[in-house]
Parts: sequence; C-alpha cells; structure tokens
Amino acid sequence: MNKLVTGAVAGAAGIALLLGGAGTFALWNASTEVNASSVASGTLSLTQSSAGSWTDVTNGRSTALTTAQVAAYKVVPGSKLQFTQPITIVASGTDLRADLTYDATSVTGSLKPYVTNALTVSTAAGSSTLPSGVTAGSTAGSYVVAPVSAGSTSAVVTFVVELPSTVTDAASQGGTLDLSKLTFTLKQRAIA
Repeated sequence: MNKLVTGAVAGAAGIALLLGGAGTFALWNASTEVNASSVASGTLSLTQSSAGSWTDVTNGRSTALTTAQVAAYKVVPGSKLQFTQPITIVASGTDLRADLTYDATSVTGSLKPYVTNALTVSTAAGSSTLPSGVTAGSTAGSYVVAPVSAGSTSAVVTFVVELPSTVTDAASQGGTLDLSKLTFTLKQRAIA
C-alpha cells in the first residue's frame, strides 16, 4: 500500500508540473509598431527683467526714491508709494491660461491690517495698456495670461502701498510693513 500511495503522490506531482507549464504553450499573437509622433509639454515662468524701483505718488507726486530713501521713509495716513517691477512672462501650451497676481501672505508686518495694496500690469511704467497675451481678471488686481506666438511677454507690474487718510487707529503708529519677500505669482487655471 505504501507503493500505491507513493505512486499516487508521484503521479499528482507530475500532473501539477504539466499543468504549471501549460502557460508556456505558444498561442497566436501579433503586434505592430506605429509612428505616433511625440507629445511635448508647454512652459510657464515669471522672472524679473531688471531691478524694481520705488516712487512716492502721494497726492499726485511722482518722486523717485532710492532704496535708502524707502528704508528711511515714514508713512502717515494719506501716504501712497508704488513699487514698479519689470518682468518677463513665458507661457506656451495649448489651452494654457494662468492667473497673475501677488501673494498676500508675502506681505507681513504690523501695518498690514491698515494699508491697502493694489496691483496693476502694463506694457510700461505709467501706461494702462496691457501687454500682449494679458487680459484683466474677474477681480481687481488679477490678470489672466495666455500664450503668445513669441512665447514670452514683457510686462511691468506696479504694486501700490497706501496708508489711507481714514486710518486713525493709534496701533498703526510706529509700525512696519515688510515687503522684502513680496511675491508675484503666475498659477495655471484648470482647463475649461
């Protein structure tokens, strides 16, 4: 009986080996290689073209300020300063649309609750003409960027800092507004 059990076990093992190798039988299959070209990605970037500059525009003035003058400047209710930054926008890609604005969290300091900020984009300082590929956004201070045939657009971003004359809170005195990390942003919109 021992031989019978041994033979059955050996037979079962042989069947298992045959079944395990069943996947090695060749079945018909076919494939073909086609030339489907290639797909490339677009680009989106925002860089400074040159150094920015400050101007005192309080009550219609237009007085250029050096970095040292800005550091020593003490705003009072009614003061209005503007920072002008030349930028280069690179945007390419089918269906690409991006929002251009500034990051409010990049402006810090105890004066932040009291000042008002405004952002404008134009072809040149003092101009109201929008650069090629840039349109006004749905909210003030936001802009929509679309690709242009040249691949890039030159623009000037103007950032205004104003301590309104209506501010009477004593807590606004002796404060600071830190713009050392002021950040302009360009974020792609979801494809509509």
